[in-house]
Amino acid sequence: MRTKRVPVIGVIVLIAACSVAQQSTQQPMITNSGQAKFASVPRLPECAGFAVERGDPKGANSVTLINLASGCTVPMHWHSTAEELIFVSGTAQFQMQGGQSQNVSSGGYVYTPAHHGHQLTCANGCSFYRILNGPADIHYIDAAGNEISPESAMAAFGERPVSAVAQK
Repeated sequence: MRTKRVPVIGVIVLIAACSVAQQSTQQPMITNSGQAKFASVPRLPECAGFAVERGDPKGANSVTLINLASGCTVPMHWHSTAEELIFVSGTAQFQMQGGQSQNVSSGGYVYTPAHHGHQLTCANGCSFYRILNGPADIHYIDAAGNEISPESAMAAFGERPVSAVAQK
C-alpha cells in the first residue's frame, strides 16, 4: 500500500515543479508604443508595419502592435487561429465575410474566430494590438472563399505585398 503512494506523490511533485518552472520563465513587462521597432512582413501589404510586443508570432502565442497607413487595406483573408484586435488609434472599416462593414476606432475590440474571413481598411492611420494564441499565418480569399495569392488579393485595392526577397 505504501509503495503505491510514493509514485503518485512523486508524480505530483514533478508536475508542480514543471508548473513552477514554466511560470518563472514568464517575466512581467511594460512597453510604450514609442519604443516599438516596426518591420514589414512578407505576404502583407507594404503599407503595414508590425512590432512584436510579446511572444513569437511563429510560435504558440504573441501580441503584435500593428500600424496601417491611411487608406491601407488588408484584403479578405483568414487565419488558422482566432485573432483579437484592440484599437489604439485611428478609424478603420472592418468587415466579416458575408457581413456589413463596421467602423472600429480607438478603444474598439474585434474578435475573429479561426478560419473566418475578414477584411480591414484603415481610414486615417490605424494602430492596434493583435493577440494570437497560435502561429501567425494569413490566407487571402476571393468572394467565393477560395484561397488566392497575396498579389491577386491586393491588386483590387492598389496594394502590393511585401516580397520575401525584400526581407533578406
